[in-house]
Amino acid sequence: MALLEVKNLRVSFKTEDGIVRAVNGLSYAIEKGSTLGIVGESGSGKSVSALSVMRLIPTPPGEISGGEIVFKGQNLLAKSEAEMRKIRGKDIAMIFQDPMTSLNPVLTVGEQIAEAIQLHLKYSKKDAYDKAVDMLQQVRIPLPEKRIKDYPHQFSGGMRQRVMIAMALSCDPEVLIADEPTTALDVTIQAQILELMREMQQRLGTAIVLITHDLGVVAETCRNVLVMYAGDMVEYGTADQIFASPKMPYTMGLLESLPRLDDDEHKRLVPIDGQPPNMLRLPPGCAFAPRCKYKMQICEEPVPLYDFQDGHVARCVLYDARTESYRTLPVKSAPVVALDAVAHTPQELAT
Repeated sequence: MALLEVKNLRVSFKTEDGIVRAVNGLSYAIEKGSTLGIVGESGSGKSVSALSVMRLIPTPPGEISGGEIVFKGQNLLAKSEAEMRKIRGKDIAMIFQDPMTSLNPVLTVGEQIAEAIQLHLKYSKKDAYDKAVDMLQQVRIPLPEKRIKDYPHQFSGGMRQRVMIAMALSCDPEVLIADEPTTALDVTIQAQILELMREMQQRLGTAIVLITHDLGVVAETCRNVLVMYAGDMVEYGTADQIFASPKMPYTMGLLESLPRLDDDEHKRLVPIDGQPPNMLRLPPGCAFAPRCKYKMQICEEPVPLYDFQDGHVARCVLYDARTESYRTLPVKSAPVVALDAVAHTPQELAT
């Protein structure tokens, strides 16, 4: 049974130019002890979907306009703000992308970590500070007994990120949402932080949602991978399925743009042509079609998810062996369509 399930989530923002539909019908589920990697370009809706789970979308201008977020059988969107405050930090914790704006500049890091521990775990002030020192030590901050009395501006960017991680892990959450947790860290510290998250996961069975641009981290740490584009899922599968046999041209583009150690040193990386779509004016069909080298006229129509078996799905018609009859399929509800036994490859359809 899924510990956290997002169903048809829709999030929009009202702007002077119109309504920005940042998340468009996103659905996924994660079980206890599992790690889900969410990848995609900036602006694809990854962070907005994570903030929606925490119910931290600023309203106005933002609005969760549809869907459900089910945690342990309860819809978080139906809960009051007081009920959500009891869940945030304790049951579901989040490592935010920008530690400088997420930490309070007028409180010491010790006060900020201890506050969450006292609130959720009901520790005494002394015990909460002792645990805060232990958490700083776990995230490899030197002299934690001394640094706990320092303010955020006295830490480097990487140190502030580790403070955020210590705060998120302090109450042993059941779900940890990590939004670019290792971006500001060097490779050595990055490996230590990922190992710390793995240890917590093994010890507590924590479910981790890892949002990142680093596909190397995804390959190393994630069981399942969700690829987002224009606010929706365009491909989902295990890490092995995504890296060994990607189905969506956008996923292929992300993988082709990565440097590889086994490639010729003079080989140029292959960028994805074009720019992400304008979220004010999304096309009616595949949002990636204007940038796709396999684009067909059929891509201008709404595209369902296609099932490649064993949980691997992709929102693309390239592998549909029934392209001509596809126009008659009911696509308004974006059904999952099973493929024929023999599927076409992108190269076959392009020619």
